[in-house]
Amino acid sequence: MPCALCHSRNAGPFSFPRANPNLFWPFIVFLLVGLTLAQKGMPDSHSPTHTNFFRRGRQRILRCGDDPAMCSDRERNPWGGDTCCFQKFCKDITSDSNHCGGCGHACGFGLVCCDGKCVDVQSDSMHCGACFEECPGENRCSYAMCDYGG
Repeated sequence: MPCALCHSRNAGPFSFPRANPNLFWPFIVFLLVGLTLAQKGMPDSHSPTHTNFFRRGRQRILRCGDDPAMCSDRERNPWGGDTCCFQKFCKDITSDSNHCGGCGHACGFGLVCCDGKCVDVQSDSMHCGACFEECPGENRCSYAMCDYGG
């Protein structure tokens, strides 16, 4: 008995139409040319400055593997600030909880790095809920809120 849903004699009820083999290689060539042109349009930045900070192709992470002094050099490190070279990458030691106050110095669970010091933003009146959010007056910080519960 012939299948009423089948498109041909050899096709089953769940067969898909075949792609045109004459279009496969032109499509691949088109994709390769497009990718090549897209890569050529992205300039590399080997010496970052403030003027090219937002250039396309710019990485957010600065590599310092060959020259650890790069992290502290403001000419080559547009982020500036206190940084150190850790495992070939510049790390911000003022706000990175894995490198708080120095390379490799990690804050404990639940602590946040604020200005190079590990603080508990759940209960610290000077950093209540986030870094540098100070509770007004004599209010205490509880559960990351100033004067919680009255």
